[in-house]
Amino acid sequence: MGSGGLHGAASDRPVATFFGLAYLFSWLAWSLPALQVGEPWRTVGYVVGGFGPAVAGAVTTWLVGDSVRDWARQIVRWRVWPGWYLVAIGLAVLPVAIATLVVLPLGVDADLGLLPDRLPELLPTFVMIALIGGGNEEPGWRGFALPRLEARFAPVSATLLLGVVWGLWHLPLLAAEPGTLHGLASLAELGPVVGLTLANVVGYAVLLTYVYNVTRSVLLAIVLHAGFNTANALLVAIPETALTGDGYLPVLAATTVGVWLVALGLLAATRGRLGASS
Repeated sequence: MGSGGLHGAASDRPVATFFGLAYLFSWLAWSLPALQVGEPWRTVGYVVGGFGPAVAGAVTTWLVGDSVRDWARQIVRWRVWPGWYLVAIGLAVLPVAIATLVVLPLGVDADLGLLPDRLPELLPTFVMIALIGGGNEEPGWRGFALPRLEARFAPVSATLLLGVVWGLWHLPLLAAEPGTLHGLASLAELGPVVGLTLANVVGYAVLLTYVYNVTRSVLLAIVLHAGFNTANALLVAIPETALTGDGYLPVLAATTVGVWLVALGLLAATRGRLGASS
């Protein structure tokens, strides 16, 4: 297919083109860790793959003939009501706070005494994640795909569709490191992890849709995305040993319950509009 064909295909199906390019770029990069290549290429593959949605957003914007500069401007749109930054941080932390309460009856020992020692790591971890550990995805997911999906579908439908695509996009990461976090020995055992991870990601998509819709700022989506990744990494008041092997699924289930309680609250409060204008 020539350049004219690519432009035409992207113009006819911009979101599908974006999804295809995001998967292609990221999954090719993540094939390096999946194939167990050595360092530094293993880490390079992880990091580069995370930029797939942003690269796909820029390329698809160019293919459809829109301004890449205008698309990029929203990434640094910081002039919003300052309270929205607090809302974004609150939405990042609240599911983890709920999850800590949920894991107690599941037999996982929460230890709030762990948190003071982790506090100095919060800011550097947040900055790193915002730049290369999750926040860098948002120029694609919320900056490109979400507004186009909402132009065709209701906010909830658009969010669920985007959330599923976003969740499945992570699959190579689960396959590449089956022993690092969840302690599973084979891909056949990944079913519960995949299902809960997908539910978890879709729940967070609801929160991200709301923040993006009310601010139209990708930067706020980056803050929220980096915030909940940071909170999940450092503010779950559980020893690291409880996050591996048999202890991983209860914790993942608890965080999923936490994010969905918040998501359902937002859906109820906004009557399903999630901040979208009528």
